[in-house]
Amino acid sequence: MLFWGILVNSHEQFAAFEFMCRARAALAKKEMEYWLAEAEEWKQIRELPEPFIQGRVPPDTGYSESH
Repeated sequence: MLFWGILVNSHEQFAAFEFMCRARAALAKKEMEYWLAEAEEWKQIRELPEPFIQGRVPPDTGYSESH
């Protein structure tokens, strides 16, 4: 059997590829969870009232209303 251009013909090789695929899937799931959490955080920030337009910038942030 040819797999990614490699001749695979032993149970050990099949097991190694199975392990690799499962490890990649686990990593992809962790990355997906991270990026979905990032997206949710940006969504929440986007939905906040715009502090620069509404003059709600706290005075200790160093931003003046002229920005």
